[in-house]
Amino acid sequence: MSLRSTLRSLFRVVVPCAVLLGTAHCSDVDVIVESGGSIQAAIDAMPKDRSKWVVQVRPGLYKESIDVNRPGVELRGTVSGSGSDERPILDGSLDGGKLRKDAVVVSGAHFTISGFLVRNYSGNGVTTQKTHHVTFRDVITDNAGQYGLYPVESEDILIEDCVATRISDAGIYVGQSKRAVVRGCKAYGNVAGIEIENTVDALVENNEAWDNTGGLLVFVLPNNPSKVGKDCIVRNNYVHDNNHENFGDPMSTVAKVPPGLGMLIMAADNTTISQNRIEGNASVGIAVISVTNLLSPMGLDIEPNSDGTRILDNTYKNNGLAPSAAFKAMLPDPATTMGGDLLFDGSGKGNCQDEPAIDTLRSLLIPLNRC
Repeated sequence: MSLRSTLRSLFRVVVPCAVLLGTAHCSDVDVIVESGGSIQAAIDAMPKDRSKWVVQVRPGLYKESIDVNRPGVELRGTVSGSGSDERPILDGSLDGGKLRKDAVVVSGAHFTISGFLVRNYSGNGVTTQKTHHVTFRDVITDNAGQYGLYPVESEDILIEDCVATRISDAGIYVGQSKRAVVRGCKAYGNVAGIEIENTVDALVENNEAWDNTGGLLVFVLPNNPSKVGKDCIVRNNYVHDNNHENFGDPMSTVAKVPPGLGMLIMAADNTTISQNRIEGNASVGIAVISVTNLLSPMGLDIEPNSDGTRILDNTYKNNGLAPSAAFKAMLPDPATTMGGDLLFDGSGKGNCQDEPAIDTLRSLLIPLNRC
């Protein structure tokens, strides 16, 4: 059987490159997967001597899990309209109401995925592990498990123009990583909208987070491969109405996050929060705290306090008007009826604010010093 016939039998493709079809004109696409074909088979067809392999996927339903263990793979979904259904859909649904575990697991470097809807998985949406130079662009994750977009122990990450919803831990998560950008994304209806955890050098800008339990979180948590999180810039985001009930796994750390949080900075160092709109978060707009407020101080393998947080030039509206019971339980007076714009527990060093409306902001616990 010829190579062309073999490819067609595996995943019903049109292959425009001269290396496969001998045509005179060659685009940068190596394989086109039609609806009903196999994306995994198209990836596995990558020749051993190739350093880059572009798989274009037509709109349609693809019920599979994908493993990418070679560098240089790009999964390029064809988006034919503005609706989420007019693109390739990775769906983890199985008979009997069961779900596949993970949609896409990536260990190969220089990976790109764009133009997909990922839904109905029990584990995670798109995961990268111990790799570098990974790009997520225009990817929608819906009910995709614990994490929607999930780069872990990775470097040089770009998450751009993506959407995450109905995720039981974090919709968009960057963990134990270095040099990450999360830009132009929307996260709603999750426990945590956007979470930067134990990561060094991250930029989170021009995103919108709403209807989550917590909108935007910058954490350092214990018992992870990386023990530090620092140098995160959070700017020009719209973080509003994050009042969703917490539906996280009761055994997880995120299950301890009280509803009504706009932003939460916890044990991270040198975080700069500037030029954000923070509105309608029922418990508090921004909280800067030690990890010991959520976890026992016994046995921590990290420095627990947030140091060097700078809160600058943000705007606030209607925060803290109906604090959740879980949030009030964290305060010295759990009978309080009002939350606020800013909460600082007094831990750490070098934390400060310089807000235009500093005299009218409602601050809880310890007022932050001016920068």
